[in-house]
Amino acid sequence: MATIHNSAESFPDWSRKAKEMAAEAKVLTGNKLEQLVIRIQRHTGRPKETCWRFVIQYGIKQKPDYRRWTDPEFDLVREELVKGTVEQVAKKLNRTPKAVRNMLRRNHLSLRDIRCDLFSVETLATILRVRKSEIVHWIEQGWLEASVGDRGKRHFYIITPEALTKLYKLHQQDLLKRGIRNQALFEAYLQYCFSPKHTIGEQLLDVRRDKRERAAFAAANAGNSDAVEDEEDEDDQDEAEFGPSLEDLEELDEQSER
Repeated sequence: MATIHNSAESFPDWSRKAKEMAAEAKVLTGNKLEQLVIRIQRHTGRPKETCWRFVIQYGIKQKPDYRRWTDPEFDLVREELVKGTVEQVAKKLNRTPKAVRNMLRRNHLSLRDIRCDLFSVETLATILRVRKSEIVHWIEQGWLEASVGDRGKRHFYIITPEALTKLYKLHQQDLLKRGIRNQALFEAYLQYCFSPKHTIGEQLLDVRRDKRERAAFAAANAGNSDAVEDEEDEDDQDEAEFGPSLEDLEELDEQSER
């Protein structure tokens, strides 16, 4: 009687492409999983039963921390992190939160790049330069709408740009009575910073990378004033498309206090 081995090492002769395809099984169910097996069968020419066993053992049961990240998994992380937590996304992929964070770090992505339109009390307080208790007060008064998330036994608030916009439109006078002094910074964030289409994906990363390269080139050719002027013109164009940086907004806030 033949023995069926229960580890990924039972498939040393499967191609790298087949293994990458099998790894996609982590995020697939039902008909899509069936279609994946058919694709692997066509790719390898092996019996369907063998392909099913390969998908189950290599793609589904393999330890998550040692699996290579596939393009579908990478795309899924970027899509799901817009609306969920790292823990929720990790659970969906059967990976650890640490594995997800490490993958983001290796690809030079941060949660702020992906999910700039979701804020915690702590993040919003830091941006607007107010106490965390002040943000909580807005929520408790019903001025600022917030949903409640949880991480184990810890509960936290999740704030959207729509909620922040509604707060400023309907309760601006209440905020002024509370003594909020960073009105210019508040308005700047409402106008520029809640634009997920400009921050998700490679577009922003390319812009930032290009600006660093231009800055390095300008530094190496400091004697050429024309090159410096060209760089400043291009930077102005980038800011018009993607909005000011946090440093720009902080400078605006300092000017409003003078």
